[in-house]
Amino acid sequence: MPRTSIAPVLAAGVAALALAAAAPMAGAATPARAGLAGTLPAYLHSARDLGAAPATGGVRALIALRHRDQAGLDAFVGAVSDPRSAQYGRYLTPAQFEARYAPSDADVAQVTAFAKAYGLSVQSVPHNHAYVSVSGTVAQAERAFSTSISRFTLRGATVQAPTVALSVPAALRGLVTDVSGLDTGDVAQHQASAPPAYVNAPPCSTSWGESTQQDLPTAFGALQPDVPCGYTPQQVQGAYGVTGAIAGGLDGRGQRVAVIDAYSSPSIVADATEYSSRHGLPAPTIELHDNALQRNAPEGPTIPADVPVVGGLNLQDPQGWAGEETLDVEAIHSIAPGATIVYQGANSALNMDLQTAQNSVVQDDLAQIVSNSYGGSTDDSDATSDGIWQQAAAQGIGVYFSSGDAGDETTGGTDPAARATDSGGNSPYVTSVGGTTLAVGKDDNYEFETYWGTFSSTLTDGAWSPAAPGVFNSGGGGGTSQAYAQPSYQAGVVPDAFSHYWESKSSDDGRVSGGAVPGRVTPDVAMLADPNSGFLIGLSQDFDQAANPLGLPLPTDDTHYSEYRIGGTSLASPLFAGMMALADQAAGAHHGFANPALYAAGGAGAFNDISAPSSPVAVVRTNDTNSIDASGGTQTLLRTAGQTGTLTSQPGYDDSTGLGSPKGLGFLRALAPDSALIPAG
Repeated sequence: MPRTSIAPVLAAGVAALALAAAAPMAGAATPARAGLAGTLPAYLHSARDLGAAPATGGVRALIALRHRDQAGLDAFVGAVSDPRSAQYGRYLTPAQFEARYAPSDADVAQVTAFAKAYGLSVQSVPHNHAYVSVSGTVAQAERAFSTSISRFTLRGATVQAPTVALSVPAALRGLVTDVSGLDTGDVAQHQASAPPAYVNAPPCSTSWGESTQQDLPTAFGALQPDVPCGYTPQQVQGAYGVTGAIAGGLDGRGQRVAVIDAYSSPSIVADATEYSSRHGLPAPTIELHDNALQRNAPEGPTIPADVPVVGGLNLQDPQGWAGEETLDVEAIHSIAPGATIVYQGANSALNMDLQTAQNSVVQDDLAQIVSNSYGGSTDDSDATSDGIWQQAAAQGIGVYFSSGDAGDETTGGTDPAARATDSGGNSPYVTSVGGTTLAVGKDDNYEFETYWGTFSSTLTDGAWSPAAPGVFNSGGGGGTSQAYAQPSYQAGVVPDAFSHYWESKSSDDGRVSGGAVPGRVTPDVAMLADPNSGFLIGLSQDFDQAANPLGLPLPTDDTHYSEYRIGGTSLASPLFAGMMALADQAAGAHHGFANPALYAAGGAGAFNDISAPSSPVAVVRTNDTNSIDASGGTQTLLRTAGQTGTLTSQPGYDDSTGLGSPKGLGFLRALAPDSALIPAG
């Protein structure tokens, strides 16, 4: 497990530090406080308020610390990531980063003394001093951060969250940048479906448009083809133009790609090995960083106690995260079969636990590419994770995030006030990967791509209802952030219509990007995500789940390996991470935070430029009601892609697919122009 340490506190300074940060005595004047921005959850005015949280209830939190010489770090990250800079690629080791930019021992001592003065227990401090992990009671946290904590009903779960913006003593102004964990509704949503068992119902096509059912009604004036059965690794390699490169040894060897998810699938190595055997891939090299708690977390109530629980069900869904983990690992291995995959599990889906996992990967330099297939549906800033991702950039680690699976969050344009980029991918220090619908031909060739924005109609009494295209179903996340300003690498590439989207508008909570200041636009790039074109994955699934709804392991369970089609930007992010492993191998160096290089490469034959289709793109799919077979009935659906809502699909950069998808050897040459490893063609 990653090393942790409590920074030493010089004995002579303990009393002074404790006095400076101590809780006020009864009757004493309240000392000055420094507010912390972004510490109130967005759901406060929409979730049902259940009243004050019990004073003796437990809390956990991460108190994030600012970097030493933040201005210097900002400049260094900009220079080391910019291909035009003389410092490009001259990364720091973790030890060098800690010596130059990590919060000092004195900083940690000051925050530790503050926490202890209010009765909070200090649990750990990582060796890069990114945060101080504390625990205590609700009452202690309320006093320490000058807030009130209440309980709420959120998505069926009981959670607790602060109702007054957090603050710290004025002596800590600028030193403490964020406090995460007090909001137990701050749970990341994985972007993939999961075990229990799921079987794709027939009919389906082995390639795009291979088969069509003649007895179904038309849509858009023609019969629409059957959904693909789920693309294989060879089909995805072929469509994105890297089959020859991989066969020639440009397969990601020597590269380390990390996957961060909650929990840990106990069958991940066996499943990925079986998948590789069935699909002509070499056996994967997987390095696990997890523990027994993560591997054995059931669907029922688990430790820690502050996990949101309702009705005896743990709504954080360890089974679902197992499916997510499997998708991530198998997608990376399919594009970069020679790379080592590092899996880092978090103890839960609470954002603070995922941040702990993120920091472990970065501070211990476990990989040079990191894929994250999770996020939140609100456009929030996250100072804790941003600090970790800045260290990643300084060390030459590239971080990739799924852009989200709910399009622009407006339910297909029906709720424009809800428009938002998803958190995680909205950070300017990561690469946001959006989603496409990909058509792969019978020769594993690239036919076309369009934005993954799916509307759905159901076959009812011999007709599609509602009439095509139907109603919103899902889509790749995108849009303009109000939480982050435009980063320099987007200037001059992203059209003003996108970066200035909020200049004359306000959202439902009244935030705007600020006068003439442009906003960060997502996604940066895109790849296959639409589950209606989809990707085939394989994992151990419980086929007795209908009789075992809690998901508790039973001796009579029929659990065995099976494969099914899946999608989501949870697929797009690891696929792109795999492409970057090929690019790093080709270059003989790590691209690190790749956005400056990616935007510099745009328009040079590196990307498939994805714009609106010239005619509607749709497929027909059948779903089994019980998800396993037709015994419980079936449903026939028409799924229409390319529906953008309030987003835009156009030539060049757009806010639905970014720069586009990687164009095989052109993409690799743009990032590694002098490489002898890239084949001709």
